[in-house]
Amino acid sequence: MTFDIVFVLGLALVALVLFAIDRLRLDQVAMAIPVALLLGGILTPAEAVSGLSSRATVTVGAMLVLGLGLRKTGLVAAIGLWARTAPLGGSYSRMFVLCLIVAFLSPFLNNTAVVMVFIPVFISLAEQAEEPASMYLMPLSFVSILGGTVTLIGTSTNLVVHGEAVSRGYDDLSMFSIAPLGLICLAVGLAYLFTVGRKQLPRRERPPDLSSKYQVRRFVTELLVAPDSPATGQSLAELGWGERYAVTVLGIERGQEDITVPHGERHIRPGDLLYVQGSADRLLDLARRQRLVTPTERTHGQLDLTAGGGRLVEILVAPGSALVGRTLKDQSFAQRYDATVLAIQRHGVTVTERLAEIEFRVGDLLLMHGTTPALERLADDPGFIPMSEVNTQPGGRPRAAVAAAIMVGVVLMAALGVLDIMTSALTGVGLMVFTRCVRVEEIYAEVDWLVIFVLAGLIPLGVALESTGAAAWIAGWVVTLTSTLGETGLIGAFYLVTAVLTAIVSNAATAVMLTPVAIVAATQAGMNPYALLVAVMFGASASFVTPFGYQTNVMIYAPGGYRFSDFMKVGGVLNLLMLVTATLLIPIFWPS
Repeated sequence: MTFDIVFVLGLALVALVLFAIDRLRLDQVAMAIPVALLLGGILTPAEAVSGLSSRATVTVGAMLVLGLGLRKTGLVAAIGLWARTAPLGGSYSRMFVLCLIVAFLSPFLNNTAVVMVFIPVFISLAEQAEEPASMYLMPLSFVSILGGTVTLIGTSTNLVVHGEAVSRGYDDLSMFSIAPLGLICLAVGLAYLFTVGRKQLPRRERPPDLSSKYQVRRFVTELLVAPDSPATGQSLAELGWGERYAVTVLGIERGQEDITVPHGERHIRPGDLLYVQGSADRLLDLARRQRLVTPTERTHGQLDLTAGGGRLVEILVAPGSALVGRTLKDQSFAQRYDATVLAIQRHGVTVTERLAEIEFRVGDLLLMHGTTPALERLADDPGFIPMSEVNTQPGGRPRAAVAAAIMVGVVLMAALGVLDIMTSALTGVGLMVFTRCVRVEEIYAEVDWLVIFVLAGLIPLGVALESTGAAAWIAGWVVTLTSTLGETGLIGAFYLVTAVLTAIVSNAATAVMLTPVAIVAATQAGMNPYALLVAVMFGASASFVTPFGYQTNVMIYAPGGYRFSDFMKVGGVLNLLMLVTATLLIPIFWPS
């Protein structure tokens, strides 16, 4: 084993560990990899930046823009609105039909965008059936993942594997080459989720109201403004108590007037009784410095958070949100939206203290307090998903038919072989922009650039694995260990390794690193390389056993009230079914 192989394997191992422990941003780690390979003399400068011009990176970026265009023109939202009200039978049959709709959309749209639209629909369906949301949201996520395996553009991992294979001369896979296997896996998954799997889904009953769910009233305190208080005459925005003391003013009692949703321009007067939320030590510090009456914990419900035009709404932080990786203070959140974050749920844990200092992540569930107009403005922000129905203004670009026609054209051109997938997708992007289905500034602001930079950083690692011989070294060991099992055993091994890695680290990282290994292993074993490439594709999408292996799982984790063990119990069996199905059928569809 040469120094170059040791260096590359060591770097890959470090990257996998950093991805798994999730202490650093995924794109931060990914972009450091080509720098390390360049400084180590493993790659040339051109190879180190090859990820930026890779077919996989360009195609994934183009598909993200196409999906954004469909969302901006209101097409996806219109489908979700129709699904909310369409006469589709009872709760069970309605859920099955909605899952079929999700399965139909996911092969052609980014499944994250599909789940974003359908989470409120499935929660509404659960409420209508008087059942917990936990019985509905996990099937939504799993079906969207399975639907994405039907076409090459269904998931970013399919595009990554395809792009990396094409760059190495393997370009026989077309748009619907994997559709027969994908449809069978989808059918098996649906059969499981609506029979045995449904019985395994947890029943997490919802609390009677949101304030009880987050226990916000336990942390609400009364503060009386003294005549000599320095806060007198200043507005809440000028005082900045949220940033300075990490406390939130939920309401003001002023004589006979109750102000339940005080905005930032509201001025404080002597004698005002403030209802303030925060930790005990911060409230005591605030009371001392602002000469307010020492707070006492409320033990009775005098503050009605839904009175005077106020509303409580749960909002989910979506992929691409401006809040991800930032704090409420960084975003001047209260001033920007005129709404207040009362509590946060992350991984099943409720946080009500020091909210202004928390860096947010995708999947965080926020309990919001504000007026209906303020919450409508918040719901209009594509970075947030309201968990209940919030009336929003219709979009100003009624071009859904144009966007749909462009997307259909992209799929047809690629499927018929008129254009390759990358060229077809880029053409679609150009048409989306020039027909004003999506604006250039929206592309900059709302496309999930993390995916792009992760691919740009990881693709050079795949180049290094191949050029140094590290891929051949790994492939040799895999072929040797599975030699007694034949081709089916090798396919099963690659699927299993891919599925395990994608449950721990990014599926894009898994696909990039294992694609060159799969090609070399197939060459050494004398078998059809597409068999192992497809095994990597499907294994990288088999993110069912953890809530963190796939963004759609992250998004439904808090709204469904799930626990880690729920994914292990329900998703573990589904993973096993997919492993057996793919292992048995791949040699039939791609024989040697």
